[in-house]
Amino acid sequence: MLEGPNLKEVQTRQARATQISRSVTRQGLAPHPWTDKVDAVVLHPIGGSILFLLVVLLVFQSIFTWAKPLMDGLQTLISLLGAFLSSHIPNVLAKSLVVDGVLAGVGSVIIFLPQILILFFFIGLLEHTGYMARAAFVMDRVMSRIGLQGKSFLPLLSSYACAVPGIMATRTIENRRDRIATIFIAPFMTCSARLPVYTLLIGAFVPNHRVLGHWLGLQAAVLLGLYLLGFLAAVVTAAALKNSILKSDPIPFMMEIPPYRLPTVRTLLLLMWDRSKVFLRRAGTVILAVSILLWFLLAFPRAEAARDIQASYAGRIGTFLEPAIKPLGFDWRIGVGLVSAQAAREVIIATLSTIYRVGAPGEHATIREAILNHVTPLTGISLLVWFAFALQCTSTLAVARRETGGWKWPAGMFLFMTGIAYLSCLVVFQAGKAMGF
Repeated sequence: MLEGPNLKEVQTRQARATQISRSVTRQGLAPHPWTDKVDAVVLHPIGGSILFLLVVLLVFQSIFTWAKPLMDGLQTLISLLGAFLSSHIPNVLAKSLVVDGVLAGVGSVIIFLPQILILFFFIGLLEHTGYMARAAFVMDRVMSRIGLQGKSFLPLLSSYACAVPGIMATRTIENRRDRIATIFIAPFMTCSARLPVYTLLIGAFVPNHRVLGHWLGLQAAVLLGLYLLGFLAAVVTAAALKNSILKSDPIPFMMEIPPYRLPTVRTLLLLMWDRSKVFLRRAGTVILAVSILLWFLLAFPRAEAARDIQASYAGRIGTFLEPAIKPLGFDWRIGVGLVSAQAAREVIIATLSTIYRVGAPGEHATIREAILNHVTPLTGISLLVWFAFALQCTSTLAVARRETGGWKWPAGMFLFMTGIAYLSCLVVFQAGKAMGF
């Protein structure tokens, strides 16, 4: 913890370093290297912030535009595979397990792989060119205003991929109070597990109108809004924590700005391959296991569930939860999805696919069609708000317990974020219903 004499020592060294750097001449160097000219824009308080926003807009628009053909292709392959398996598995129960359980659950999540790859392509591109470190420098101004230091930005940035490595990255923060505050708000960052849920609901209910010509569509704008919603919640929460129970002295932010460099194709491909393995491993383990368990809970007891899945074990769980979540616009089906999504957020897609019998003969061909037929736009908006705030990730809670040394802070994170999600959805749905939506 850098407080008292240690803080004064850091400030003294920083002042001395500044004095030495000003006394050094640029002999032998070009008077104005091109990197200085670029940094004059990138690191500018206003120009750098505008550039950062434009980069983010480009990423979100690309996620929708570039991924759509690949997603449609994967959906076609999965539908063809489902039809093939349905015609070649004679046993009714085995066919239901494979098609309605495994394929509907895992397949409905795998189709979002192109969007995950595009997201990490841009993350790798920005990181290896040296831009990410400069973005951290620009964002230090925001961090300092809410009581955090610039070192908090890098773990929070990592949390946009996954909160687990983001929380682990807080080990570089010396001040324990700053570290706990960063851990507490890291799950508000929109991780890649939220992306499939966001794009599914946005694709179903938000028309793809143009907002800024060919530069920005309405769907990408809504996605950006959800990312900003999570970020603003994190900022407000951090400010509240740092002005109350986690208050501490400010720490000077010092970091090395790397030179600009052109990333190699191999580096970007390795990053995308690594993230695709993580995504597919989750699909082949966590999501597969949940899909099989959910199929069992929906299929049994057979005598009652043959005609009404609400009478199944899963239906009974959802029916038990429905009174508590009905004011948010959620029915028992979504209740089952929220429970299963505690294992991993994207599991809700597999859950709803299994419940709505996506890909089954006589049922819906895609999860998007099922959502359109069973979920109203207002409920869809409420569900988006829920996933923007709720902490639905067991792995995040586990690593937060390890990094904070107990369950006090993880339990506080879970209760706080769930409470914020519930109240926000309640306001959104009830206000929308009152206005006639």
